[in-house]
Amino acid sequence: MKREVRIAVDRRNSAKASRALWAGLIRFNRTKACPLRYSRLVISARDRKGKFAGGVILQSYWKETYVELLWLSEKMRGDGVGSELIREAERQARRRGSILIHLNTYSFQAPRFYEKLGYRRFGTISGSPKGASRHFYVKRLSTPRRSPRG
Repeated sequence: MKREVRIAVDRRNSAKASRALWAGLIRFNRTKACPLRYSRLVISARDRKGKFAGGVILQSYWKETYVELLWLSEKMRGDGVGSELIREAERQARRRGSILIHLNTYSFQAPRFYEKLGYRRFGTISGSPKGASRHFYVKRLSTPRRSPRG
């Protein structure tokens, strides 16, 4: 017997539907793998006066961390702030037990920036948007070495 299902864009209750979708996926994943251990972390960069100048958003689950986004104001670019943010993101990922960190960026954004920081490209989608590409990167994180007790 075929079930009747209505497919629709959920504009009115999208936040509620989104939470239900995530809850359903998490329940399913828990039956197939170890606990998700999901966390979301925002790391910000501020100027001397405390004005927001950019930051990075991380999503972590299992033993991996995903860089959801990195953004810096124009005047903060080129001074090493982006590298500091990514290094802090990596420190936080290691601290929570992640063994890898991954992200995606467009050809007009920062592929060379991530490559200089040791990220390896593992995939590309060309032509979206027109004339550009989306690149996918990963970096294995080394675990901090503990000094021997003596």
